[in-house]
Amino acid sequence: MKPVLAASRDRALDLTRGALVLCMVVYHAVNYSGADPAVLRHLRFLPGAFVFLAGFGVGRLYLPRWEAGEKDVPLRLCWRGVRILALFLALNVIAHVLMPASYNRQLDLAEFAERLDVILGPGGVRAAVFGVLPPIAYVLAACGAALALGRKGRGAVRLLGTSVSGGAAVLAIFSPLPFNLELAALGFLGVLAGSVNTGWLPLWLRQPLPLLVVFFALQAPLLREEPGFGLTAALITVTLALLYTTGRRISSRLAAVTPLLLMGRNSLPAYLLQIAALQLLFRTMRAMGIGPPDLISAIVFTATVTLAGIAATTTLRIRSPLADRTYRALFA
Repeated sequence: MKPVLAASRDRALDLTRGALVLCMVVYHAVNYSGADPAVLRHLRFLPGAFVFLAGFGVGRLYLPRWEAGEKDVPLRLCWRGVRILALFLALNVIAHVLMPASYNRQLDLAEFAERLDVILGPGGVRAAVFGVLPPIAYVLAACGAALALGRKGRGAVRLLGTSVSGGAAVLAIFSPLPFNLELAALGFLGVLAGSVNTGWLPLWLRQPLPLLVVFFALQAPLLREEPGFGLTAALITVTLALLYTTGRRISSRLAAVTPLLLMGRNSLPAYLLQIAALQLLFRTMRAMGIGPPDLISAIVFTATVTLAGIAATTTLRIRSPLADRTYRALFA
């Protein structure tokens, strides 16, 4: 059996995902540790960034495959969306049954079932966890359907992305967007970004330093208020462009590259693992009467457990065809 880490992957994109996983560790650690919640304003764009990256992958990886003659791409996208939605439902049932008392809420399975239409529709309901997964599923499935129905795949997907992200931007001028619509719109914005030929972009947008300056400039409004849709979209676009352009310039010899690549190539299970690690830390310390963990301890513990879990999973997939098939069925 060949190794599961394929050489044909976009290395810079995997590094971007890995860096984003580490940023999400900080985001969740702030929640669990009781650190200053004002910090979260500067990290609020992270859930949308995961959805954006899922859409970016469609434009960057799947569309070229479709145009190269891989006719099963629409079915694969639709099926992946269905599997992610099924994973969301399964994880919520497990969480509600096994962990009804979360760090900041009480989970009730009956309430989850009663409000399932709202959870899968507008979203943003506290009765559900892992709320970033349904918008990812919707973006993937909708792009697959657009490819299947449209004669010109790239044009159909771009039209869909422009309609949803543009319509959401207009609606956001008048009122806050529903949770799932906002994240899905960011995902379709990622589809458009992924389908763009980067050679057409101005040189400064392909250099890390100017992007870093813009990134810090965008942080200023967050000192005063929560980000709206426009600022969130700008933060996501600039942050991911910064990470991607940096990733293209990082040497493979750096010690941090391999862990980042591992987490980037397994971003969905890494996302789930960090939640499990924080739950374990939080519940253990509460049972011992210590109280919530401090921020640094939460970050170090969660990052270590997440990386160890991903490394073990990768090794197991290489050694066991059954483990690899199971992984692919759940996450690939």
